[in-house]
Amino acid sequence: MKKEKSLQKLTDIEDLNSIKDVENYLVENPDSKKQLRKSLLNRLGENYLDKSGKEFVLVEMLTSVLDDQNKKDEIRNITYEYNHTLITSFIHNYVLENRCFPVMTHIQTETKLSRQTIYNHLKNGISDKRNTLVKGKNEIMAMQALQKLYLIGIEDRNASALKHFIQLSGVANSNTANVNNYIQINNLKISNEDFDKLPKQDILEIECIVSKALEQTK
Repeated sequence: MKKEKSLQKLTDIEDLNSIKDVENYLVENPDSKKQLRKSLLNRLGENYLDKSGKEFVLVEMLTSVLDDQNKKDEIRNITYEYNHTLITSFIHNYVLENRCFPVMTHIQTETKLSRQTIYNHLKNGISDKRNTLVKGKNEIMAMQALQKLYLIGIEDRNASALKHFIQLSGVANSNTANVNNYIQINNLKISNEDFDKLPKQDILEIECIVSKALEQTK
């Protein structure tokens, strides 16, 4: 008899399809919260495997059962990141091939995500508060890009690359003292833009002359 009751309870859990179902189930089975969390987590994983398009409601159901706010945020951030990857990858490839933005139906057909998930992504974009992991990856890539810009500036003696590195890295901020953005020799003024347009050989010669002059002043 106990075995039959356990099987019936498991079947009931698998039949839950909304937050209201979850709330009613917990009223009738207050000691089954742990089992319910496990079941919903498994269903969410299976949803992504079989692409059933129920991820939005399953995440809502799962987070409604969790008591820890950090756990809720973790689940939402992870699912947002995965959904974001599916959506943006399809949009990128579609635009490259068709030279236009896909409509929601195309995105849904390809990604197998729910319309609500896709709608939220398109509506909120990068301002969505759940994209913590996406922002983290973007920050890492931005740092790598800055490092590459610095290397180009140093190895190729590229003044423009170094200037942009300083600007983008935030080293030169509003608190930095004002510095003239030009070189003045007697009545001749040369701006950074003018300097960047000079042939590389001329820049090297100027650098050599300035270096020698500085050495003599030491």
